[in-house]
Amino acid sequence: MPYVTVLDMQPIDPPTGGGRLRLLGLYHNLNKDLPTTYIGTYDWPGPGYRHHKLSPTLEEIDIPLSKEHFELHEKWKAKVGGKTIIDVAFPQMAYLSPNYVKFAIKATKEADIVIFSHPWIYPLVKDYIDWKNQLVVYDSHNCEGLLRYELLNDGKFGTELVRKVIELEYELCHRADLILTCSHEDRIMFNDLYNIAFKKMIVIPNGVFVTRIQPTQKDVREKIKQKLGLRGKVAIFLGSQYQPNIEAALFICDYLALAISNVTFLICGGVSNAIDYKYLQKKGIKNVKLTGFITEEEKLYYLQASDIAINPMFSGSGTNIKMFEFMAAGLPTVTTEIGARGIFKEINAFKVCSKENFADAILEILNDHEMWEKYSYRARCLVTEKYSWERISPFLGKVLLRNLEGKRKGRPYFSIIVPTYERHHHLSNLIKKLTEQTFKDFEVIIVDQSKSYWKVPNIAKDLSVYYYHTDIKGAVKARNIGLALALGDVIAFTDDDCEPYPDWLENAYKYFKEKDIIGIEGLIKSDNISDNFRCVCNERFEGIGFMTANLFTLREMANRVNGFDETFDNPHFREDTDFAWRLLNYGKIPYARDVVVYHPPHPRNIKRESLEERLKFFEKDALLAKKHPELFIVLFKREAHYIKTPGYWENFLRGCLKYNCAWILERLRLHGINWEKYVQK
Repeated sequence: MPYVTVLDMQPIDPPTGGGRLRLLGLYHNLNKDLPTTYIGTYDWPGPGYRHHKLSPTLEEIDIPLSKEHFELHEKWKAKVGGKTIIDVAFPQMAYLSPNYVKFAIKATKEADIVIFSHPWIYPLVKDYIDWKNQLVVYDSHNCEGLLRYELLNDGKFGTELVRKVIELEYELCHRADLILTCSHEDRIMFNDLYNIAFKKMIVIPNGVFVTRIQPTQKDVREKIKQKLGLRGKVAIFLGSQYQPNIEAALFICDYLALAISNVTFLICGGVSNAIDYKYLQKKGIKNVKLTGFITEEEKLYYLQASDIAINPMFSGSGTNIKMFEFMAAGLPTVTTEIGARGIFKEINAFKVCSKENFADAILEILNDHEMWEKYSYRARCLVTEKYSWERISPFLGKVLLRNLEGKRKGRPYFSIIVPTYERHHHLSNLIKKLTEQTFKDFEVIIVDQSKSYWKVPNIAKDLSVYYYHTDIKGAVKARNIGLALALGDVIAFTDDDCEPYPDWLENAYKYFKEKDIIGIEGLIKSDNISDNFRCVCNERFEGIGFMTANLFTLREMANRVNGFDETFDNPHFREDTDFAWRLLNYGKIPYARDVVVYHPPHPRNIKRESLEERLKFFEKDALLAKKHPELFIVLFKREAHYIKTPGYWENFLRGCLKYNCAWILERLRLHGINWEKYVQK
């Protein structure tokens, strides 16, 4: 049974503030067979040694720092204008707390997987790591080099500390086997700043315990308001005493509270300690309530009392856990672009606006009950599916075990990713075809969204098959899950009903010997039996259509473009075209006629294959046109669905409204396509 050690220099319990919440959320349930030990300490003097269980699989050991450690910190703190630097300076000061270092070294030696949550402990234990057999992971809460530059760069002592942070983070990033980032934006930042390969970075977002924070009924909300002495509408902001949060709190006081006098603004958490009540009185601000530090139970109470949440962040990096708490509570949320960084924005689960429009956005939602309900519902749905710790932690456990296996046993050349939904009979046939491949260095990742589990057939015993079952629906999401689990350098996509030729992988392998080739579009063959069958092929559409029935790419590039855009899900269509078009910005994707997959035609009397169902997919053409207007015109004309497919325009126009891109119709007109003529027909 493998063991995990997580190292940092703060306690987890109580889980207050974004860092501690991430620690508890990520590691509370990696796997029932993946026991995890957290080694931490207290960044304040007083508490003693503590060893306790936080969950059935997560234990926390906190070793207090020495008196001398805190004394030196106070001296260094004075050199940077009173800013807390006990974390940044930890590598230089840890010699004063030898007991902590002793525990950290011991836990590092005993682990199969060593995770550095922040980079501060890495230099203390790096000489005790078995680099050949232990999986080393950097869980980056932020890009610390950039963040500390923003907070500490003063041209003096602070700049010296920043330089050491950058050197430390650079070394850890390059030596680690895997880097966890909170967002794709952070992944780009690490690549730009430290030249880290995208294939060793995986986005593991922040989250929230959705079973703990839930929406509140209106009558309950009003009763809680009365108990708290609150009147009218209430807007909540949460935050620790962290400079970007302080900026947001001052914006609330100096602008929002004055602009919207009939709304009470709750500023909760350590950030409220940065605001002086005398300051509010001097400005005549009566509608701001400062709570000071709050417990988790008090936080729930304040969330239940609120009508709307706000997150006016103007600086910082990483993602804001408070956003997920707001959404879990079913609160419509108004945020800046920075406040929503790293969070899926395409289903309008929250309102993103500028500093200048912030007050108007709050009033618009509060004064429109239907809009309030939509934001509340979408927010809860999004956070439950993508940002719940209950999902994220066990998935991370699978990712860690996969990468540990890859380090110890070696990684395959190809990872074949296959999403499947209620077609187990087709899946078994695909597996049979994969056993016949002449090129053997590959793994198969099956992401099954069916109601029941698939029994891997005996014929697959000689293959490396990784089976992942999920209740999350959508082929686009399934492919992204597969990408996160993949170990191969090259990703091969095909469908569960396809039949690759025996030399499919062998022929594909030859193309990747050329440096400028980042992917392959293979030939998809089918039989055009009659109009009563749906035929899938890509002849005559090569170099423009791209289909995941037969598509290859380097994993490095798949991660660089952040995988598939999940806005193209439900119904899933054109996600593969969009994916390939974004990849083309980084290299060539030739059409390979010798890399062949057969796609059987399916009878139209099956509901999911019926013309009525498939026509609905064309709403995604509008989204594709919105993202790639020039390339779309080429595809649009070559496929000519607008001429030959009855029902096309109805669904395309619906997509134009849904994705707010009616302007594409005028662009079509400029290219000689009079859409009104076809619609009138």
